[in-house]
Order: sequence, then structure tokens, then C-alpha cells
Amino acid sequence: MRLGFHYHIPAEERGGAVWAPGYLGRFLDSLAARVERLELFLHAPRPEERPLLDYPLQAANARLNSLGPRGSVPQRLLQAGRILAPLRERRAGMDALLIRGPSPLLPAAARAAGEVPVALLLVGDYLAGVDDLPQPRWRKEAIRAFAWWNARGQLAAARRSLTIVNSRKLYRQLEGRVPRLVETRTTTLTEADFYVREDTCQSRPARLLYTGRMDRAKGLMDILQALIGLTRAGEDLALDLVGMPEPGDPILDELQAAAAAAGLAERVRYHGYRAVGPDLFQFYRQADIFVLASRASEGFPRTIWEAMAHSLPVAATRVGSIPDFIEGAAELVAPGDPAGLERAIGGLLRDAGLRRQRIAAGLALARQNTLEAQVPRMVDEIEGWVKEHAA
Repeated sequence: MRLGFHYHIPAEERGGAVWAPGYLGRFLDSLAARVERLELFLHAPRPEERPLLDYPLQAANARLNSLGPRGSVPQRLLQAGRILAPLRERRAGMDALLIRGPSPLLPAAARAAGEVPVALLLVGDYLAGVDDLPQPRWRKEAIRAFAWWNARGQLAAARRSLTIVNSRKLYRQLEGRVPRLVETRTTTLTEADFYVREDTCQSRPARLLYTGRMDRAKGLMDILQALIGLTRAGEDLALDLVGMPEPGDPILDELQAAAAAAGLAERVRYHGYRAVGPDLFQFYRQADIFVLASRASEGFPRTIWEAMAHSLPVAATRVGSIPDFIEGAAELVAPGDPAGLERAIGGLLRDAGLRRQRIAAGLALARQNTLEAQVPRMVDEIEGWVKEHAA
């Protein structure tokens, strides 16, 4: 199968290879290994984005078709016809087009595919989390209006497409509304990434770990409040934060100020962005408990699979598909409840039996959700959709 792929994350050719962010590049390599040719329709990076393109694709059958620099969302919408010209030019050589979303140009890209069968891979919801954005109210409302408009266009495209979702919530929203709906698990894991141990928390300070965007909607202040409560109760803890800062969100400064006010400035460390792979995974291997306190809806965060694959017990909030996918394998609490999060982390710290049980259950789940396990199923679904389209 000759497959096209579009998403708004940038990539570029460098030294004879296509470079992309690691979480996307690993997926594209896995996809390319199962198709005849992979045509990539991706934007060129802005200068500040180039350091994030940290993964060179290994696949020789993946070709980058640049859509030009990634402008603002209004610019992309106004210039969609010109931007997507490479997709229209290449569509005659494709058997299917896979579009990851939500994405500003998803509806336009689906239309630009013409008669080529389209598959959508939906991994989130633009409408979720608007209220938590660090923006003036007028801007939030403008973003909300765009998100609503984009969701309508996405639904129209889904009604003509194979729709693959990584969220039980999205599945329930779309069930009965689109003709072909499939649930999947998105991941960055390969079978070679696992780090197996029976237990953690064997030394002090015990290390809590959060990885992901430095975004207030991820409940970072709730994690800090749980840490403060546990240290006041006598626990010896430290918190490591690893990930990309969210532009315009001063949450890291707020966290450091709150940690300093509580006398914990030396116990809370931000390590910056780290590439998916050994550079990031070393933090999982050094940690004792993984914490994710998202307040907004999630599809399913890949970081949970990464944590479980590295034998970390997980404390997380009941948002999006988290309870649907890992109930019984993690400590789950309500979003926006730092006291509940404190109790969950405390339970994992103090109860070795519970901790070992969560580690074992998490490892078993993570083994079912590697790229080797999930991508072939996705490709099978797309091939089946192509055959139906041709019938």
C-alpha cells in the first residue's frame, strides 16, 4: 500500500534523512515498515522548532513533501489551497491518506485527497482545555469558536472516512455518527524499550516524575501541592519535571515560586525537554512513582505507557480514556483534587504490596501497547478501508 500522511507537526530533510520529533518519528518509522511507500505531507519548522526535530527516520521508503513554513492558524486556513498543493499533486500515486488530528487543516486535507480513501487518526479534542489556557478571555472565546468550527469540519470528514480514535470518550462521541469507527492505542514504545524491575521506592528521597508539556492543564500545581502535603507528613520526596514548556504559560515560574515558599526549592527540578528514547527514558529508570494530574480531557497520554514500560507505579487522574485503559493498574483520583492525589501517592510510597501489584499490571498492559502490537492493526484497518472503497 502507498500511504500518505498529514499532520501539523513539522519535519525537515537534513543530512539525507527526514528529521521529526521523536514521538512522531518513531510512529512514522513503524508505519513505513508496513507499507510500500510513505508520503509525508508536513510543514517546515520555524527556527525555534528545529531543536525539537530530534529523530532521524530510518525508513528508506518515507519521502517528505514540504508544505512550507507553519504560519498561524488563520494564515493556514486562508492559504489552505496553496499549502496543500503538494498533496493534490501526489494523490494519484497514493492508495490512502492518513490524517492525524485534531489539526487546523484536517478538513481541507481530507477534501484535497479527492477520490483517495481517507483515514483519520484522532488523538484529542481542541475544545477540551480551552478554559485552562493562559490567555485573555476574548482570546479564549476566539479559540473556542475556532475549535467548534474545526470540530464540525472534522466530523464532516469523518463521515466520509475510516475514523481511528485513541480515546474511549471520542469513540462514544462518534459512535453511530460515522460509518467506520475503530479504537486504537497510540504509543511511542518498542519492545526494546522495556526496563523491568519488581519494585521501586528503595532509597530516599523517593523520586516523583512528571513528563509531558509544561502546561497548567496538566495539573502541575496539584502535583506540587501533593508533594508539599506529603513532605509535611514526614515523607522524603523530590519531584522531577521533564518536557517542553508551553509558550505563554508561566506555570514553571509559578511552580518554582510555590516550591520556594514551601521550603522545597531544592526538591523540585525542571530538566527541560528530552528526546524520546534513551535521553528521556533515563528519567523513568531513575524514578520511583510516575504522576499525571491532568485537569482537562485526555485521549490517552503516551507517557503513561512509557512509565509502565519502565516499571513505574502510576498515580493519575480520571480524565479522558485513562480510567478506561488502565483501571486496576494504577491509582486513579478525581481531577483537581490535590488531597486525593496526595493519598494516592502516599499509598504507593507506604504499601510495597500495592506498589508491586501496580508495577506488574502496568508492565503487562504496556506490552500490549507497543508500536509492534498496535501499528499493524492500524494498517490492516486502512487496507480494509481501501478495499471497501474500491468495491
